[in-house]
Amino acid sequence: MLTDNRIALAQVRIDHAKEDLLTAEENYKNKRYKAVNNRVYYAIFHSIRAILALDGVDFKSHSSVLGYFNKNYIHTNILDRSLGSAVVWASKARNDSDYNDFYTIIPEDVKSNIESARVLFSAVEEYIEKRLSAEGDSDPI
Repeated sequence: MLTDNRIALAQVRIDHAKEDLLTAEENYKNKRYKAVNNRVYYAIFHSIRAILALDGVDFKSHSSVLGYFNKNYIHTNILDRSLGSAVVWASKARNDSDYNDFYTIIPEDVKSNIESARVLFSAVEEYIEKRLSAEGDSDPI
């Protein structure tokens, strides 16, 4: 059974993800595309960490978080495999935006990145709600 602490931590992380996604959308409207890529990545990252909170695991490195998620949720088909591609693309876009001085931004790619983050966020929220229901925790996230 899930503890109240795990559920609360998952909620905090979902809230962070939602805020990051909203910030990405605002940045897109203002044509701050590098900032969009950064916030989209963190929306995805915090969504994934919400699931990890329910599992009672966490890691110090981003690559370990993403690896655990891929191994336990994507490769097992608990969540749709297409979400794994969204994670990879968002991670690459963030790294390029943050660290590559000559990275060329393509607004259509950035818009697609936002949509992928929305899909992943929704899938994670749905998964968490189903998991809480299955475990008898009636308070949805």
